[in-house]
Amino acid sequence: MRYLRHIFLLLIIAAGAAVSPITTQAVQNDFMGSGSNDGTTGSSNQSGDANSGGNGAYPGFSNSTLSTSTPSITSSDSNLPAGQASNSQAALLKDPRTKAMQDSTLTVLQKKKSTFQIYIESSTGRSLDIFGKDLFRDVPSTFAPVKTTQVNSDYVIGPGDVLQIRGWGMVNIDVTATVDRSGSIYIKTVGSIQVAGVHYRDLQGYLHKAIGRIYRNFQLTTSIVQTRSVQVYVVGNAIRPGSYTLGSMSTLLNALFASGGPSITGSLRNIKLKRGGTSLITFDLYDMLLFGDKSSDVALQDADVIYIPPVGPQIALLGDVKNPAIFELRQKSSIADAVTWAGGFDSAADLKQVIVQKNVDSQFQTVAELQADWSSIAKNLSQLDLQPSDIIRVFSPSSAPLEVKIHREFVRVDGEVKQNGVFELEHGETLHHLLTRLGGVTEKGYVFGTRLNRESVRKAQQAKIDESIDRFERDSQANNKQQLTSTDPLQAAAAASQSQVQMDLIKKLKQVKSEGRIILSLKNSNARVEDLPEFPLKDGDRVYIPERPLTVDVIGAVYQQNTFIFSPRKSVKDYLVMAGGVSPTGERSELYRICADGTVQGNNHNSSKVNPGDAIVIPERLQRGPGLVATISQFTSILYQLGMGAAGLAVLKNL
Repeated sequence: MRYLRHIFLLLIIAAGAAVSPITTQAVQNDFMGSGSNDGTTGSSNQSGDANSGGNGAYPGFSNSTLSTSTPSITSSDSNLPAGQASNSQAALLKDPRTKAMQDSTLTVLQKKKSTFQIYIESSTGRSLDIFGKDLFRDVPSTFAPVKTTQVNSDYVIGPGDVLQIRGWGMVNIDVTATVDRSGSIYIKTVGSIQVAGVHYRDLQGYLHKAIGRIYRNFQLTTSIVQTRSVQVYVVGNAIRPGSYTLGSMSTLLNALFASGGPSITGSLRNIKLKRGGTSLITFDLYDMLLFGDKSSDVALQDADVIYIPPVGPQIALLGDVKNPAIFELRQKSSIADAVTWAGGFDSAADLKQVIVQKNVDSQFQTVAELQADWSSIAKNLSQLDLQPSDIIRVFSPSSAPLEVKIHREFVRVDGEVKQNGVFELEHGETLHHLLTRLGGVTEKGYVFGTRLNRESVRKAQQAKIDESIDRFERDSQANNKQQLTSTDPLQAAAAASQSQVQMDLIKKLKQVKSEGRIILSLKNSNARVEDLPEFPLKDGDRVYIPERPLTVDVIGAVYQQNTFIFSPRKSVKDYLVMAGGVSPTGERSELYRICADGTVQGNNHNSSKVNPGDAIVIPERLQRGPGLVATISQFTSILYQLGMGAAGLAVLKNL
């Protein structure tokens, strides 16, 4: 039992506790499961971290058992002066194992993650730090005033200061005097002199004048040998809340460093200094971190209380910024503010395009795409308000890190995928690898209907369409011109009618715009992400995963154009029967099926399996002049071979 008691005593001292027989007993009571003990000597009750099991420093211990690290330890021996430890306590503090235990405990507390950090990691796969927490990461586990610090001229003399006074001439003075509680010092040949409240810059002249009332013709020098100490209290959501004895020139920041700074549940932007029961200032660490502004970092006085309230609303910012992190909101803020907090964009080029995405249900959704000069982009970002718990990602496709300029490639992924948005490609990344990296598709995702569109393919397809239309237009004009010269009135009238139909067709064909779809040639409608081809992606590609459809369309020359519920047991012929069959004007031999994967199946697949989302098309039988049916059939084939099924159908179905 003595061994256990010694171990717990070592733990308390390692945490900087004010050791007394009462606190030792409190540890024993808490360990044995008895009631809490409110009696402590030399330290205040500590308010615990809400997420650390009831105590800011050690989960599982009651607030009354552990005190915070202070430069002095209150002795259990009443004969020892305050600030002087017993020999056994001093030996424990000097023990390297004690120091290692202190550092290890502090490191564990500082590395602990908040609930919001864990949520971000699960939603994005990225681990983000809380902005400003690294300021306190390497502070010492104990804190003591630096005795060799030069006293500034504005320092105000007060009780506890030790002064050295030397005089020569008509009077010989060599005195080291401590300012007593009444604010006076005593010089044997002079008497008592009130010095409290005098600025250090005025001290020598002030004492010379006081001694000059008795003596003449002498010289005098004064200095401060040791400044007094002040006891302050750090409470609330601190790493190590408690009472601290600091140098009289210490400021609010010194006390924050001594306590290890705010805990994961503590605010960095709303720290309050209370004096005499009244809030003196509210300190925002962001002012110092971002702008180097320490104007609110005031000097401490004895019995000051520093209160660290719970952290305010938080947001996360990641992407092409210099310091992705979690930031605390103090008032209404915009994405432009968050980008400023993060150090701006990590870019070596002029930003002309910025994409803003927001994480919703673990999926990034684009909320803004800004293309303009930087001043206009910054203005637009300032109009996008932040909401508590937002996870924002911003990036610029044209940006490149300052360290090394590399070619960056981005693709857009939308639809039924785990993560929507614009994503940067890894070197040589394929469609299969990208969707796997993003977590795959949702339960509703229809991989068979995946649409992969590429700008270079779109341009090539559009060039082929335009070339075919131009060639058809030239041939039609030449043919019609020849037929219009016929002397037969009936033949001339038929030629004029055919010419008008062809002109209408050409006009409609020119409305067709290629989408640049690349056919992936998947096996069947049950295809999964792992069935996607290892097809290399390029910058600007667009990937869309549709929701799995539950219907099949039958359109064209049928008695009842309609949308029917998909059934895996039904064939093309079955759906035609459900649509009433082919009408007399229909060209059954030209039947084709537009599949959900972008392919087109011809009329030799009447009994083939139909996929969800397919469209069965029966073209009209055209009798509008020689060559017209062949022309339209030719263009239908071209359009569908180029992945233009839907667009082509919209143009041709009413002819």
